Amino acid sequence: MLKNKFSEALTKGSDLIIVAELAAGPGYNFNPIQKFLEDVKKTDSNSIPKGFDFVGITVTQNPGGISNLEPIDVLSRINDLNLMGDLDFIPHISCKDHNTDAIKGSLINYRQKNIQSVLAITGDKPVGSKGIFELESIGLLQLIERINHESYLKSKSGQFDNIKQFFPGAAVSPFKYTEGSQMQQYYKMEKKIKSGAKFLITQVGWDWKKSAELFQYLKENNLDVPVLGDVFLLSTTTPAPRLMHAGKLPGCFVSDELLSKLQGEKVEQHIERAAQQLAMYKELGAAGVDIGGVHDFDTFVKILNLASQIGKDWEKYKDNLCWPGGEKFYLYEEPGKKAVITQKKKAFRQKNFDFMHRIILDPDYTGFKLLRNVMSFLGTKKGKGFFYKSFYSFERVMKYLLFDCQDCGDCYLPENFSYCTIGGCEKGLSNAPCGDSTVEGLCGNNLERICIGDLIYNAAAAKENGRELLKSIINQPRMFELENTASILNYLFGYDHTKTLPIISISDILDAYDPLIGEIMKQYIQSLNQKSSSNQDKSNINHPLNFLKALIQTQAESGASYISVNIDMLIENDISKAEDIIRQLVKLIQQSSNGIAVCIDSQYEGVLIAGLYQWYDTDTKAKPPLLGPVKLDYDKLLSLRKEFDFNIISSLDIDNITLGNDEAFVNESLDLAEKIKSKVTNEYQFKPENIFLELKNIALTEEISESLDIAGRTLKTFTLIKEIKNSPVLKKCHCLLRINNATKGIQKRRIGINRAYLVKVMDYGLDSVFADMTRHYVQIPADPDLIKIIEAFLQKDNPAQKSKNLSQIMAPFMGKYPKPPAKN
Repeated sequence: MLKNKFSEALTKGSDLIIVAELAAGPGYNFNPIQKFLEDVKKTDSNSIPKGFDFVGITVTQNPGGISNLEPIDVLSRINDLNLMGDLDFIPHISCKDHNTDAIKGSLINYRQKNIQSVLAITGDKPVGSKGIFELESIGLLQLIERINHESYLKSKSGQFDNIKQFFPGAAVSPFKYTEGSQMQQYYKMEKKIKSGAKFLITQVGWDWKKSAELFQYLKENNLDVPVLGDVFLLSTTTPAPRLMHAGKLPGCFVSDELLSKLQGEKVEQHIERAAQQLAMYKELGAAGVDIGGVHDFDTFVKILNLASQIGKDWEKYKDNLCWPGGEKFYLYEEPGKKAVITQKKKAFRQKNFDFMHRIILDPDYTGFKLLRNVMSFLGTKKGKGFFYKSFYSFERVMKYLLFDCQDCGDCYLPENFSYCTIGGCEKGLSNAPCGDSTVEGLCGNNLERICIGDLIYNAAAAKENGRELLKSIINQPRMFELENTASILNYLFGYDHTKTLPIISISDILDAYDPLIGEIMKQYIQSLNQKSSSNQDKSNINHPLNFLKALIQTQAESGASYISVNIDMLIENDISKAEDIIRQLVKLIQQSSNGIAVCIDSQYEGVLIAGLYQWYDTDTKAKPPLLGPVKLDYDKLLSLRKEFDFNIISSLDIDNITLGNDEAFVNESLDLAEKIKSKVTNEYQFKPENIFLELKNIALTEEISESLDIAGRTLKTFTLIKEIKNSPVLKKCHCLLRINNATKGIQKRRIGINRAYLVKVMDYGLDSVFADMTRHYVQIPADPDLIKIIEAFLQKDNPAQKSKNLSQIMAPFMGKYPKPPAKN
């Protein structure tokens, strides 16, 4: 069975990790890989010098964009010949040749073969065919993260040790010599780490100052990610130096001086340079090195032994490891001293774009609403008709002339500071740049154009806080179904990536009342309490942490407005303990929710206060949290409004309100809502929009009763929501329901009935809901037949007869009846 030595060695962080980068020879020739691994098996293990840990091989995927053996095929041949021994297999996964579904299929195939570590890269532009690039490195890392999350969420608490998780890495190039190219590499590196990269491998390059700069940047920005330096045996025995010098291998640079030096050297001197570079990376703090360009194991071992002999004396060879080019931009002029970053000015093109976007496409301006209303009146919202075609034709011509638009229909011009990364990028990446730019900042795949990443950087640098904004923006893959449609209209009507859900959605999954979630919460808190000294083995996997992170991130990706956490089941009458628990879980949500605000759901004021303080204990800007249910006598909590911005949930407890009479029920409920609103707005300066009025909806199954007190409760709740939204005093307050309450006791098609229930209650004005966001309640259309069932509960029939009718309607969903077949 294949080993996972690489990830284990990397997390333990002991000896310098060594991996060999192998590739099939020209013409799909497997022999170079076979010979290398056969020699490994024949050689005494003591040939690897002390302090180095040779753990595995990395296998490239069509390097240079030239078709060759796929890593999965290489793996099959290696396994057939039993060549791996105890080495790990680390394939390169690129985005150039396959769409998202195909890449996911490949990843699942690797997982089934027990492959854990992978290098996620954008990939070289294919030479003889059209590249796909539906994803790029960030999108690929996000896909891998989702696969990892699915593995946890489909498992039970006691089965975590059997979960197979990918250990993805990413590439970074510190060898760029324009400010824009280099800073974009660092920005994208941070985005890759945020998207799940567990380790980094550098691009090839021969400039020790740039290598040192990378480690300085990581330290300065508190990025604790292991780095493998790329040590490439650059030798004139292969065409590699000549191709790199000529720009035929995008992203790889060999200067005139270095090429001349190589041509005057012997092979032994080439090997010595590789050993010097390896020793350099070890002393700079790299976790390991990835050795490429080596075609036989004897040379591989020779490099290791020479590096071992050099040790800390690598600085003697600095001149042999410094071959810069281009503008020679360095982020640090000397250790610890940062260079002055260029101040940019807005170009006329950018000023014009910002002006036009602001006056007609900024939702905060009147022009946006006016244009949307006019376009809606003309019928363009339907995506067809004369006015739609006329507008679309005009938009296509103008955006092509101004932005080289390629008609994707899902426009990211605002996020890219007025640049199109499809028309302006040879690969059409969602998140530019790749690592192919030249030392002059030109596109490595088309020397007649400037790298789009440089252009975006310069535009961002010209805006206030633009660099910080660029550093944080991660563009999702474009919605392919919108291709060849009017992107401006898609934006106006909320069809593109900017669309939001029509309801405030509060994820209610992180709830200790759920036995599984409660148990995992306990295990997570215990793991924190059991944390020992820094000598703790980093390879010890924290399964409860990974499960909870998967839960939070999945809900955030599914569109949650808030991530709710409820720990009341864990309190056991110890409020101080509960306050510590909520602090830890709020901190976890801060770290994992990608900026989504927390909802602290607790009946204990102390828990709400502790969670609020923890939420704002951060150096970054935090969105206002949601707390509740808040009682009117929670003066200590409500008084914190002066210190913190937050929203509150206040319950309209209808159990204490007259039920038998519709008018009395509504009036008494409205009186209570007005009392709540008046107190918190007048005494604590909350605004009406900060108030979420929670109504208690009963289960549909409970309404099937002959009790006059119960019958008609669904209609009463829906009517109350409509009255609140029609009230001049309360209309800006939010109405909140817990969707799962409606379907308690229902055994069949519960999700579908929830979906139909939500459609109808939103018609009455509901604007916020507790729900599992992975069910996509408002994104997926409700079944019309199920909507009719909900409508039956809203009829004003005789209560006794209505209960009988409802009982007959609900019978198929409360027993062991099969799900009805899908309609054609």
